[in-house]
Order: sequence, then C-alpha cells, then structure tokens
Amino acid sequence: MKRTVKVKWGELKVGLLLAIAIAAMLYASFSGGGTSIFEMKARYRTYVTDANGLVAGAPVWLSGVEVGNVKSIEFVNLDSARRIELEFTVKKAVTHMVTVNAGVKLGTIGLMGDKYLEVVPGGLDQPPIPEGGVVPNIPAGDLSSVFSESEKTMNSARGLVENLTDITGRMRRGEGAAGQLITNDTLYHEITTLMASLTLLIDDLQKNQERLVSSIENVSTNLSEISSQVNSNTGTIGKLISDPALYDNIHSSAGRIDSILARISRGEGTAGSLVNDAELYEEVRNLIVRIENLVADIEKNPRKYFKFSIF
Repeated sequence: MKRTVKVKWGELKVGLLLAIAIAAMLYASFSGGGTSIFEMKARYRTYVTDANGLVAGAPVWLSGVEVGNVKSIEFVNLDSARRIELEFTVKKAVTHMVTVNAGVKLGTIGLMGDKYLEVVPGGLDQPPIPEGGVVPNIPAGDLSSVFSESEKTMNSARGLVENLTDITGRMRRGEGAAGQLITNDTLYHEITTLMASLTLLIDDLQKNQERLVSSIENVSTNLSEISSQVNSNTGTIGKLISDPALYDNIHSSAGRIDSILARISRGEGTAGSLVNDAELYEEVRNLIVRIENLVADIEKNPRKYFKFSIF
C-alpha cells in the first residue's frame, strides 16, 4: 500500500505564493517591463508598410513615457499603405490623450538600438479614439533615409574639400591674385614699399596738420590781440574806429589833397604847368638834354673848362 503523504498547509501556502510570483514575473516579461501588470490597458491598432525591425513586446511611449507595449505584428495586406497591422496597448489612465488627431510612429532607441512605438498625443479638445480603434500612422524616416541624407552631406563635404584642394593648388602654383600674393616676392616687396611710403605720407600729413593748426592758432591769437587793441582804442586801427579827431584830420587832409589835384588838373601853379603846358615840358626837356651834353663834353675835355697851374 502506498503511504499517504501529508502536506502541511504552511508548505502549500509557500508553494502557491511562489507559483503566483513566477506567473506574475512571466506575465510582466511578456507584457512589457515599463508598465504594471495590474494597470488597466486599452488596445489600439495601426497600420504600416514596414515594421522596420519592431517586435512583439516592444515598448509603447507617449510623450517620452512608457505607457504600454506592442501585442502583435501581423501581415494583413489591405492595400499598399496597410500591409502590416500592429496591435498595442496603452494605459487607460492616458487614453484621453489618444484623440482623433493623434498618431503613432516608429522610433529607435539610440542610433542602432531597439525599436519602439511612439504615440504622438492629439489635442485634448478633440474626442478620444475608442478602444480597439485605429490610430493613424505618421511615416517617419528610418536609418536608410538617415544614411541617405548622411551620404548626401558627405558628397557635399567631399565636393567642398575638392574645391578647396583645387584652390590651394592654384595658389601654390602662383595662379590668380591670391597665388601671386603668396608666391611672388616682387609683389610682396612692392606692397611693403608702398606701405612704407604711405606711412611716411601719413606722418607728413600729421606734421603739416600740426603746423597748420599752430598757424591757425597764431592767427587767432593775433586777431584776438588786434580786437583787444581796437576795443581798448589803442593803435591806428583803434584810433580810426574810436577817435573822431583822427578821422576828421584824415578827412580834412583828403579834402586838401583833392583840392591840390584839382588845381594841378586845371593847370594852375608850377605842377599844373608841368602837367598841362606842353611848351614848358619841351623847354625842361631841352634843358636837361643840354645839361647832359655839357656834362659829357666836360668829361671828354676837362682842360677846356678847367686850367690848373702849380707854379
């Protein structure tokens, strides 16, 4: 006869707890590690043309927070845009953010990391998508497009480097103005000489400017002194401006000179006769000529006019 084995209730209770814990761990490992197994979740669907390496159990993110996981990935081939159906869950606590203008897109954790499904929340003023409904897919660039853009960038950079290499080569060969500046010593010396000449010219201009400023200052000082003398009634100009007697004398003298010139113009007096009488002018001229002849004859024949005797 088989012996009856009695199992104590304490041992049975421990076994049941271990079994429940193992079941919970297994469920959590298959349902997504970022969400609690006790939280209520809502299921949604979306359609893509390429899963791009997404697998069942991948996390579902909403605004950067893990809120569920991917349940299944199946081929449905409904049309060219709906080849694969993705079924995923989202916490019911955030389903109010999954509205009719929300969307989903595939993402990558890091450059070569695992794939995830990201839910882009819609406007809170819009009605939510009912549980089991379809959330529109937002096409996103994958690594191939990234690599394609990187290749275009590399080609552009390569072309830029080639152009720079060509330019630097032409400069080394002395082509163009930049090449001449680098390779032509004559041009360098000419530029150096020109800069030295410009420096001297600038120095001369500065010196001339200093002399001009000094001259202007001297003129200004002299004008100030003259103005002071005029204001103080000193000097001729000051007397002319402020002394009426000097003005009257000058005015009287000018009147007398004008009277004398008028008499001369009328032929009055000796000066008037000299200016206006032609006969007197001729007589004076003849007298001067005779005197000149007499002086010349005396120089030639002094004994004719002067006799000297010692004894």
